[in-house]
Amino acid sequence: MFFSVDCILTRGSSLSRLVEERLGLSGASSVHETRATDAARWSGIPENALHTQLAGLPMIPGIAETTQWCWSSGLVPIVSSLTWTPIGAHLAERFGFHSYAGRCLDARNGRFTGQAGRPQTPADQVEFVRRRADDLGVAPHGCAAVGACPTDGPLFGSVGLAIAFNAPSEVSALATTSVEGDDLRAVIPELQRLTASRV
Repeated sequence: MFFSVDCILTRGSSLSRLVEERLGLSGASSVHETRATDAARWSGIPENALHTQLAGLPMIPGIAETTQWCWSSGLVPIVSSLTWTPIGAHLAERFGFHSYAGRCLDARNGRFTGQAGRPQTPADQVEFVRRRADDLGVAPHGCAAVGACPTDGPLFGSVGLAIAFNAPSEVSALATTSVEGDDLRAVIPELQRLTASRV
């Protein structure tokens, strides 16, 4: 069960953009827009400053409850992201996700060095789904994804159930179904279709 990070923020927000604006970073504003981010902008930023800003971001209600429902229903909730891995790691620890993807951002002695792995692309999301599904002994078509932005199209195409959550029409057109709501638990009725198919 893959959750794209931007679907767990309040409507119309980009997680990477919000974090970078709050940290006072300049340059490329979002990996979702540019498909590349200048890691050098992060040089010297304390790791705990990132976590402080993430803790204060406007997250949509029901994230922890939805991940708990997944676990209790035999689904493994995973963060699928093109953003920095420290962001995915924070969300996984905070809300109970199994694991996460993203672009590596090097840190030493509690500060980011400005060095990073190669930029992540939508194709990398597809490969992440394939590898993680294989690790868990599930075929990709037996998985689901919840997403909200155009770069989630390949993610949607790699799973059996794709749910566009508070997404623009062009993203909804790529999904199996579309859900609107002010709480992430609004996607649970659709996810029940996946659990029902396994009975």
